[in-house]
Amino acid sequence: MSHSSKQRAPRPFPRLRRILYWLPRIVLLIAIASLVYYDRTHPGNGRRGGPERRGRGGEVGRLARVRVVVDPGTVWVDDGDTIRISWPDAPAERVRVLGIDAPEVANARYPDHKEQPYGAEAKAFARRVILGARRLELLRAPKPDRYDRTLGYLFVDGVNYSVLAVENHMAESTVDRFGDNGFPEEAAQVREAARRAGPPPFESPVQFRDRTTGRKRAA
Repeated sequence: MSHSSKQRAPRPFPRLRRILYWLPRIVLLIAIASLVYYDRTHPGNGRRGGPERRGRGGEVGRLARVRVVVDPGTVWVDDGDTIRISWPDAPAERVRVLGIDAPEVANARYPDHKEQPYGAEAKAFARRVILGARRLELLRAPKPDRYDRTLGYLFVDGVNYSVLAVENHMAESTVDRFGDNGFPEEAAQVREAARRAGPPPFESPVQFRDRTTGRKRAA
């Protein structure tokens, strides 16, 4: 029998070879899809505002100078300029809103903190505006304040919340007192809102705190 007339022997286990070829690729695709799904369903992570990295001491680092999305359902309003965010899988975060100072509200934890006129109204305004947002974003400053609170601007459906509070006489501007905190555009918006709104109908909160607590400031 000639060489050309010989039939080529079938390769052993062709189906097994195909399975071994495609199996690792399928596993890789499943892993990628799982990571994408986890990122979208866990807003406390990565670009959505949760822990981005940990420092040498284990402290949580958070994204700064970029807007991160916050679920309004995870927000608790302390007063007209302070909120708390309960991240689903990260430590809770207390945020002091930049650019404004709202009238004081009574606080059972601090008996020396007195209720200031317009304090309850400012808190109710913050609850209505912030918790009612369709889209809420936080723009953090790189460093917290001396009470370890995050400093940042809030954006309610794309609008600077500090501007809204000043325009509605629910807070006074603090830009001239503390500067722009590294956010010149947002600070300029607040300063312009204060110019349009005119003086607020309440005593400056810093003066109210000093007067009611007996605190004296250096000249």
